[in-house]
Amino acid sequence: MNKEQFTHILNSEAEEQGWWFIPVEDSWELYEEARGNPNEYPPEVLKSLIEMDREDRLIWRTELAERGYEMTPMQVDQYIFIIQTAIEKDAL
Repeated sequence: MNKEQFTHILNSEAEEQGWWFIPVEDSWELYEEARGNPNEYPPEVLKSLIEMDREDRLIWRTELAERGYEMTPMQVDQYIFIIQTAIEKDAL
């Protein structure tokens, strides 16, 4: 998938989810890294992120915050959507 297609998918999801801010460049970089760097982004870890429910996402977000990585719930949803997109497009 090229960047234009990715941006279209991301913007469509943003409209559907009501996300008011999408960092396109950062999102594209994450997508590319998740697809191309299995050592940094092990597929089994990525799949477990996608399978998290709301409570698990809150716990994960809290753990990230304790390590100095603050994310809003919307950012967590966006991050997981990007990871899911990378996994799905890689499987095609």
